[in-house]
Amino acid sequence: MKAGIFFSFFALAASAFATPIIAERQIESQADQIDQLTALVRQHTANMNATAALYPDNPTLAQQTDAANKLKPDFDAVTDALKTATATLSKREFWTEPVARTDGGSCDKDCLTLKIKILVYEITCTLKFLIIKLGLGCLIPLLTPLLIALSGLLKCLDKVVAGLLFLVGGLLHSLLGGLAGGLLGLIGF
Repeated sequence: MKAGIFFSFFALAASAFATPIIAERQIESQADQIDQLTALVRQHTANMNATAALYPDNPTLAQQTDAANKLKPDFDAVTDALKTATATLSKREFWTEPVARTDGGSCDKDCLTLKIKILVYEITCTLKFLIIKLGLGCLIPLLTPLLIALSGLLKCLDKVVAGLLFLVGGLLHSLLGGLAGGLLGLIGF
């Protein structure tokens, strides 16, 4: 009986010492994956911006529909990338090696938070431009899956960076203004 209690206590103590190391490696691994995701998203948002620039301000309904059809592959690609990243990042990677940063340091929670802000900023600035340029009506069918996927990613990462949802919610409200409440209300954010 005493041996069982001793080993239980020993296992508890060992896990307490290992948790900071595991969490640090997980954050660094996730930071690298967020960098890759951001690079992919930037390619598609550049395509979206270029497509929208082809249309005049205040486009007709036919032009809006045409633009939405042309934007759909890029929206779908970003949505799929966010879903894939969520599935990957939601798994705890215990045995990953720390990722070497280009600045010689390591990525902590503040660094990961900054990377997530950059990703969200990239997506929301493009969405704001598209909504202003083309109107919201033609984009709703494209926005809803994208925002749901982004919400899933942020909820997954909120477990690693506590308070991330509040921080990103404030960023969305500052970028999208009153439109953010309506869009985020669609997905229950």
